[in-house]
Amino acid sequence: MKTKKMTFLGLMVGYSLILYIIESYIPNPLIAIFPGAKLGLANIITLISLVVLGVKDTLTILTVRIILSSIFAGPISYLLFSIGGGYLSLILMYIASKVKGLSLIGVSITGAIGHNIGQLLVASVIIENLMIVSYLPFMLITSLLTGLFVGLVSKYCCPRVKKFSKELLTKNNNF
Repeated sequence: MKTKKMTFLGLMVGYSLILYIIESYIPNPLIAIFPGAKLGLANIITLISLVVLGVKDTLTILTVRIILSSIFAGPISYLLFSIGGGYLSLILMYIASKVKGLSLIGVSITGAIGHNIGQLLVASVIIENLMIVSYLPFMLITSLLTGLFVGLVSKYCCPRVKKFSKELLTKNNNF
């Protein structure tokens, strides 16, 4: 069972890295209005993992993805931005997922908002100027759009991933 679970977690890390790399090739048509804004495709895996596996395994997947994607991305600042955004996003999505009646899309938007706040807080520490947080209203607009997109994709994928993971993790046969 442990081997199957580790394999599944590895697949989720792999999927998130693939989405991260694919996203790096997608041009941002709104770069003049929202510099640095991205769709957050890797966050699809984070949200699906949270729903299917729970917060502990999702934290593992997220941590491995952050470390590996930061190696691909380059400067250490990318690691810091990813940690600040990714972890705050996961914490807020976990809390939001416990709110009765909040949809997966609402959880996703909450995570997108948390991601942007986390990144802005890291940026304010790096440049030693809290005024960068004044960029937050613009980032919140992108949070709504990206959170909606990630939430819709996750809502569509979650039932399939749940079914696959249940079949994989409950079968008694070996790899």
